[in-house]
Formats: sequence, C-alpha cells, structure tokens
Amino acid sequence: MTYEDSEIAKVWSTILSTDKYRLMIGDIADNYPMKKSVKVDYDDINVQDVAFAAYLLEAPDRCMEIAKKAVMDLVPNIDRPGQSINVRVFNLPRDAKVEIRNLRADHLGKLVAVEGLVRKVTTVKPRLTYALFRCARCNSEIWVEQTGMFLKEPLMCNNPDGSCNKQATRFIEDLQASSWIDTQKVEIQERPEGLRGGSQPERLTGYVEDDIAGLVTAGNSVTLNGILRSAEKSERDKSTVFDIYLDVVSVDFEQHEYDEILITEEDEREIIAMSKDPNLYQNIIKSIAPSIFGMDEQKKAIALQLFGGCHKTMDDGTNLRGDIHILLIGDPGVAKSQILRYMSYLAPRGIYASGKSASAAGLTAAAVRDDFGDGRWTLEAGALVLADKGLACIDELDKMTDQDRSSLHEAMEAQRISVAKAGINATLQCRCSMLAAANPKYGRFDEDTSIYDQIELPAPLVSRFDLIEILTDKPNKKHDEQLSSHILKTQMRGEARMAPEGKEVEGLDIEKLMDDTSFLKPVYSIEKLRKYVAYSKRIVPILTPEAMKIMQDSYVGIRGLGGGKSVPITARQLEGYVRLSEASARMRLSDKVTDQDANNAAELIEGYLNKIAGNGDGTYDIDKISSGISSKDRNKLDIIRSIMNEFGDTGLKLEEIAQHASNQGLSDSEVERAVKTLHDGGELFKSPSGIYKRA
Repeated sequence: MTYEDSEIAKVWSTILSTDKYRLMIGDIADNYPMKKSVKVDYDDINVQDVAFAAYLLEAPDRCMEIAKKAVMDLVPNIDRPGQSINVRVFNLPRDAKVEIRNLRADHLGKLVAVEGLVRKVTTVKPRLTYALFRCARCNSEIWVEQTGMFLKEPLMCNNPDGSCNKQATRFIEDLQASSWIDTQKVEIQERPEGLRGGSQPERLTGYVEDDIAGLVTAGNSVTLNGILRSAEKSERDKSTVFDIYLDVVSVDFEQHEYDEILITEEDEREIIAMSKDPNLYQNIIKSIAPSIFGMDEQKKAIALQLFGGCHKTMDDGTNLRGDIHILLIGDPGVAKSQILRYMSYLAPRGIYASGKSASAAGLTAAAVRDDFGDGRWTLEAGALVLADKGLACIDELDKMTDQDRSSLHEAMEAQRISVAKAGINATLQCRCSMLAAANPKYGRFDEDTSIYDQIELPAPLVSRFDLIEILTDKPNKKHDEQLSSHILKTQMRGEARMAPEGKEVEGLDIEKLMDDTSFLKPVYSIEKLRKYVAYSKRIVPILTPEAMKIMQDSYVGIRGLGGGKSVPITARQLEGYVRLSEASARMRLSDKVTDQDANNAAELIEGYLNKIAGNGDGTYDIDKISSGISSKDRNKLDIIRSIMNEFGDTGLKLEEIAQHASNQGLSDSEVERAVKTLHDGGELFKSPSGIYKRA
C-alpha cells in the first residue's frame, strides 16, 4: 500500500496532536536548542494506523521527512536554515529487529532495529549541514545544504540584481554563521549469547547524529533503530560492491542485563511453580553439564554464581560487588575447560577466553586507530567489558603472563577497568562474575606438599575469589568404574541421538538405551533455566537476623582458630558469605535470606578454607592466600633473619644456614624455601660462589 504525501502528513498531525506529544513539542519550543527531539513510540503509531505503521518501516525516509515538516509547522519560531527538530521513532516491533549477520540488500533504505554490544565509539565531531557562502563581488548570501563527506560550494551567485551570475565568481564561506550538528561513529557487534558453534561475531557501523551523539560508550548493550544505507567503497577503481552502514534514528539502551530474554505470563507461572519445588537446588545442579560426571560440590558453587548476589550502592556512593568469582584448580583431564565452555553457553551473557591466547588488551580494552578520517586512537572493548552484567569464563589462568594477569585485579574487585593508553584516559564497566580455571604448579597435585604451595598464581589475585574449588584425579577403583561407565554411556547416548529416526540395530534396543541414559538429560532445559535466572535477577533478598547470626558465628569461630597468631579469615571472605547466601535466596525466588541460605554459604566457604588454608590440625591460616606467606612461614623467615644477623657478617652457604636452623627445628626444605623467599624479596643476595649475605 502506498500513501500520498497529504495522507502521511494527516496521520502524523493526528499522532502529534495527542496530549502526550503536544506537551513534548511545547517543551521543545521553550527549550530549543537544549531539547530538539520528539521521541515517538512506535506503539502509538501502530494504535493510530496499523497499515501506516507497516509503511513507515518500508519507506522511512519519506515518512520521516514529512514528520519533520509536521513538527516544524507546530513550532514557528525555528526557521533558520539547518535548524530543525528531529523525530525519533523508538521501540520498534520484533519483526523489525534484524541480526547483523542477517542484513541483506532487501533491507537497504528500510527502518530496522539492530541489537548488539558497542565495540567502539569515536569522539563526537561537528558536521556541517547548511553552509553559508557570501559572493566575493556583491556580498549576496547563499545557503548550500551539505550531504555526504565533501563540502559543496555554490555554482553561481543567486543575486538577480547583480551581474555575478553571468560570469565566474569567488565565494567566501562563513563557517561561524553556518549550521552544524554533532556526529559520532559507533561500531556494534553481535551479542555473544546469540552466537553458537564458534561463529565470529559480525559488526556494523552506525552514524549517530545531533542530540543523541555522545550518549553511547564502549561496552553498552544497545538497540540501534535506523535506516540501512549503502556507501561506495573509497577505492581508485569504482566497485559495484558497496559497504553498508546504519543511519541511526534512535538508540534504545538495555536497562537490564536480561532484557533480551522475553518472559511471557505463561513462563512466569512456570517459573513460580519451579521455585516451590523442594528439590529445586538439586535439579538445577543436575541441569548444569549433566554429561560431566560428579563435581557436585563445584556445580553447587557454579549454580549459585549463576544467580549471583545483589549489587548495592551505599549512602556515600560506595558500590558493593554482588558478583561471585570462582576459581577451579585441578589436575589435567578433570573437565575444567568443559564446564567453563558449558557455562559460557548457559549464562545469558557469557564470554569464554583462554588465558594462553588472551592478552591484557584483549581482556580489558585495546587502543586502535580510528578510521573516521583523522586516524585518532579509540578504545575497543575487550572480553571482560563485553561480559558486563554476565559471566566471564577464563581458562588456563596460570598460563597468562604476569602483566596480563595484573589487569584482572581491578576488574574483579572494583568491577571497572581504568585505561591509560595512547593518550586516552577512560574507565570502562565490567560488572561480571568470573569463573576461572588453572592447573597446579607441577601439572598435578602432589599429596606431600600443601595445596596452596602448588597454586601458581599471585596471592592478591587468589584472595579476590570468593570460592576456590580443588579437583584432584586419584586412582580409586569404585570411582573409576563409575566415571568410565558414565563417559561410555554418554558416548552411547550421543551415537543413538545421531542415528536416523526409526532406525533399528540388530541386538540393540535404541529406545531402551535412551531410557537407561535419561539421567544425561538436564532436568530443566537451557532455555527454561535461562528464563528462571533472568526472572530471579528482579529479586533483591534481605538478610534475616537468623542468617546474620549463622554467618557471624561461622566467621568469628574461624577467626578464633588462629589462636591470635595467624589470621584464619578476613572480611573479604565475610562478604563472600553474604553474596553466596543472597544467591541461594535468589535461587528460591525468596525476598529474604534465611538460615538455610546462610548454612549453604558457610558450608561452601568452610569447605574451601579447609582445603586451601588448612594447617592439617583443624586450624586455618588465610595469610597463605591473602599474602602468599603463612604465619608459620613468617616465623621461619624470622629464624633465618636472626641466623644471618648473628653469623652472616662474612656470609653463609645454604648448608651452613641449614645447620644452624636445624637446631631450631627447621628441615632442609623449609630452610631452602625461606632463603629463596628472602632472596626474592631482596633481603639477601647470593654471590656467584653460592654464599648468601644480608643486602
């Protein structure tokens, strides 16, 4: 269906004459140029005229031009060339939403909505829209509308009285009096949750103009509503293949990290019914990577991480982190990478990165040269920024270089990334949970050495994790039988699923085989679990006095185990208690954190402290994690220092230090480790002949 200009103008004037838009236009007339956009909800157009609403998507240029004129007629005091009021249509229908990879030639010239993460933005620059020229002979004023990237000059003077138009003349541009608007180039890429099968995220460039320029920053999740246009490639030889870009009409910001997941009323009823299931916790654990055998304790922790604690802003503006960070350390072949990949797929916004192949710039932000025209540097968001309000899965954390790893410190605690590179000082948000995996220092855990000594990670980084899960692989006949049976059944079920429907295999009952391996099927489908997690994020549970008492008793009790000498636990772990208990309450869609939630958190934290910070005698020493040196080790260092102070004037060999230290109960390996720590710290130096002296 096509419309005459008069019909289009009539529909617009009807829409704009409603109270909502009359007030908006009145406000613009009073505050121009501070306000210069009429924001029209697509639903209002649809209610007014369904056929016209559909026509607007097909012929947006013509409809928007007439809409501009309709608004300008209502505001008579804006009449200078280049001065206009923008009409911005937002909230486009779902059928106008197109994924970047699905944009085709058919979409050119049509109004589309494209969702994605902002990868790169340029600085806001002024663009000339109407240039004022003066004739060098008769001083006559000539306004020339500017379209495209190159300045257009008048061809001849338009003064009817003079003789300028009969011969070539020169024009002087008056840039001060000309009309300008702001413009900004934005590059968005597809959201990671929409990518499956390892496909590369596609990108699209958009041009944002006038009063909406400068609102978008790298890492934002946005929907760009605009008209898809083609641009000729700037090559010497003219090409028939054109580039595409989006002429942005309006920008919709994602207010919530899970807005992209549509939850219907029927879904809501199902979700509330699920939350009342007494076996909910167990069922969610069974739905997390059912093809991976065992790992129940780790899956419990990961399930809580999926729901997360609550982000809080205090009265003084301090932000308290709600995201839970978990570190998995285990022997090779215990399915660490597999569970990380599964979680990056399950989480509504998950990013997977491997530590060996990820640089600091790739994780945080890279400075790249901008191709807008002047080659300035701009920031391109990295993996952690793209995982904002989602889950970042980082594999092989121990294989990263120290420099790259240091970029994670601020990202984990403050949940932002400060960038100072290529003349750019910026702060990017990365409010994400982190699930990381690493191998022990010697490839496998050695039972004779304390677990902490085998973690090849700096203490400040390890202390930022709320939970550290240890996965060991020890030969055990019963466990090995169960594991091998599970893996083989997984393979059998996979083969049966791939077989053509209705196929019969002699001697095998495929239907029975599928029934026998039904435990490999998640209790809740991925889609259902995603919707449940998205719904739970609306809930902000509050601590009850009973829950506070349980957490406080656990915390104070563990603090008391230090005996006044070592520090068994710090306030950082207490915050971990709160986050885990909030996640447990959220999982049940509960408005309050009960004693059951506090016990869940205490069980996980006490379990991990026992493995990592346990001294083997029922006491804990968190100094191992927070500073890398336990209180016992500190005592050993003091013994070595006193030996060097007493006997070390001329220097001592390692054997001599060990001889003196053995009288005070230190073994040779303990002496060796203590001397190495002091040497690395710069307190001792070693001569080429192997003699140690005080620095």
